[in-house]
Amino acid sequence: MSKQETPPRPRQPRATYRSRRRVLASLSNTSSSASPSSDTIVLACSNPSTPPSSPPPPSKRSRVRQAPTTTFSAKKSAEGVPKENKVQTYLSLSNKPHRTTCPQCGMSYDTLSPDDTRLHSRFHARAIGGVDVSIPSHCTPVATLYLQRQGTNRARKASIYKFAVRDLSSGSTALRSVKAGVDATLRLCNSELSAPDEHLAALSHRAEATVFVCVAGRYANENKIPDTPSNGAHAIVGLCLVERTEAGYFMSVDTGRVLRQSEERLIMGISRIYTVHSARRTGVAQAVLDAARRNFVYGLEVGKDGVGWSQPSESGCRVATRWCSVPMTEDEVREDRGDKVGDDVQGQMNIHRKIRVYVERV
Repeated sequence: MSKQETPPRPRQPRATYRSRRRVLASLSNTSSSASPSSDTIVLACSNPSTPPSSPPPPSKRSRVRQAPTTTFSAKKSAEGVPKENKVQTYLSLSNKPHRTTCPQCGMSYDTLSPDDTRLHSRFHARAIGGVDVSIPSHCTPVATLYLQRQGTNRARKASIYKFAVRDLSSGSTALRSVKAGVDATLRLCNSELSAPDEHLAALSHRAEATVFVCVAGRYANENKIPDTPSNGAHAIVGLCLVERTEAGYFMSVDTGRVLRQSEERLIMGISRIYTVHSARRTGVAQAVLDAARRNFVYGLEVGKDGVGWSQPSESGCRVATRWCSVPMTEDEVREDRGDKVGDDVQGQMNIHRKIRVYVERV
C-alpha cells in the first residue's frame, strides 16, 4: 500500500511592521467611526508607561534624522579653543642654539617659536625707535632740541612736553594717545631696570608726580639718514618721571654706599629716566633733566643741588655723574673705601664722586 502524498502546506505570509501598522490603523479608524468596545479600547489605548519588551525596528521611510547633539568638547572646538593643552615641539637640525639674545634691544627669545619671534619684533621696534604717540595740538612744548647721532651730519628736531600724572590718569579723551605711549614707555623702562611694572594709575597718588616726554619724528628707515619723518609719525624717545621730595642723602658712585651724616634738603626727585636705544648718546637725557628742573615747580628753577635720584642703575649713575655729581671729601673717601685707600687720596679727589639720592615713596 503506497503512501498517500499530502500536498505541501501553503506558506503563511510573515507578519511585518507594515502589516502591524495597517491593523492598528484599521482598528483606530473603526474605533473613531463606531462606538468603541472594551476590546478596542484595550488594544488602541495601551498604557504608555509600560514600554514593550521588544519594540519593532523603525522602517526606512519612517526613520527621522536627529540633529547631532553638541557636547561640551565639541562646543569648545567649534569656538576655536583647543580640547587639550598641547605643546608644539620643533625639530632643529642645526648645531646652532635656537635661543638667542638680540644685541640691540637685549631681549632673549626662541627663534623656533613664532610667538617669541613676533613678541621680539614688537619689543625691538619699540626699544629701538620708540613708542608711537600723537600729541594734541593744544599742548605746548617746554623745550626744543636737535638730535644728532655720532658720525652723521643730519639732525632731527625733538620737543619736550610736560604732563601731570593726574591729568593723564583722569581718562581725558584728548590725552588718550599720550597716556598709552607713556604707559608703554614705562613698561620698557621697568623691564630694562627689572623694576616693578607700575602704570600711571598707580602713580597718581604721589605728590605732584609729573612726566616729561621727549617726542621726535620717526624716520622712514633704520639708518636714520633721511631728514624728514615718515608720514608725520612721532615717537617717544625719552622720558623722565619726577616727584616732590624733601630730604635725601649722599651716595658714593664707586661703591653705592650711603654716606653717614650727609642729609640734604631736596625739592625734586627723579623716579624714572629712560632713553630709547636709537637716541642714546645724543643729549636727550640731559635735555630732559634740564627741562624738568626748570619747569617742575611753577616760577622756580630747581638747582642741581636740590635734585635727588631714586636707586639709580649703572647707566643711571653714569648720567647722574655727568650731570650733577660733586667730588667727595678726603674723610668721605676714607670712610667709603676703608683700607683700600692709599696715601695719594688727595691727588685722586676728583676721581671719587657722589650724588644725591632719596627714598622713593610707595
